[in-house]
Amino acid sequence: MNFKWNQIEIDYKEIGQNENIIEKIITGESSALIIRNFYNNDSCKIISKRIEAKTFEDNEKMKKIGVSLTSYISNKAEYFVQADALRKTVRQVFSGLEDPRKKIHKTLQLLFPEKQVTIAVENGKKYACGVIRLHELGDFAPIHRDNASYEAKGFDISKFSIQLSTVLYIQQSQKGGELVLHKKSWKKSDEKFRNIDFGYSRDVILDCNESVKIKPNQGDLIIINPIYYHEILPVKANKRITLGLFLAFSKHGEKVVTWS
Repeated sequence: MNFKWNQIEIDYKEIGQNENIIEKIITGESSALIIRNFYNNDSCKIISKRIEAKTFEDNEKMKKIGVSLTSYISNKAEYFVQADALRKTVRQVFSGLEDPRKKIHKTLQLLFPEKQVTIAVENGKKYACGVIRLHELGDFAPIHRDNASYEAKGFDISKFSIQLSTVLYIQQSQKGGELVLHKKSWKKSDEKFRNIDFGYSRDVILDCNESVKIKPNQGDLIIINPIYYHEILPVKANKRITLGLFLAFSKHGEKVVTWS
């Protein structure tokens, strides 16, 4: 595998000074936008301790706080019920600290100055805002892609033509846990490679000759185009904790909407 697909790295203070950087992520010219020093390291440590002190269900395949739409694709009503039920739980994780979700929204506003950034709303019901994921020793994510236009056709967010993903690294694993991005975007015919539970077999990227392996630091924010195949390598030391948010918009639309 050729690891050459370039990424863009900027410091948080430089946001707004670089024109068209997000366009390079949309088109796939660049693999990822890494915003260094996005969130305070001390706050990251406090949040990490709060998350590790929480009790999770033993049957959870991947430990998380918050709601992920992908878990409720076939049960739209329940998604909105759970989104409302867990808002307070997510908010409490950031109690007394700068809410990183609000900071992500402010940053998106700088990246999309001509649009209004807001949490997605459908028929008066607000989508979930942010899901925290805890990857422990041995945890990984197989090759997959995210595409609300295909997977979530029953939801209004599926109507937006462009979808991106933001991930804040609250705690980075000391070893392993790298994000690998493959320069191959999903197409419907790839569904023959789909696993029964989640993700795709490695055959789906056999014709891909360019990838990148990235490992952002604690407090860094990354933005990717999740239509390109990606995976998380197994965590080999301590824990990997992230906060994820999707965003979507149309080229000539007035809004950027976010959800999880």
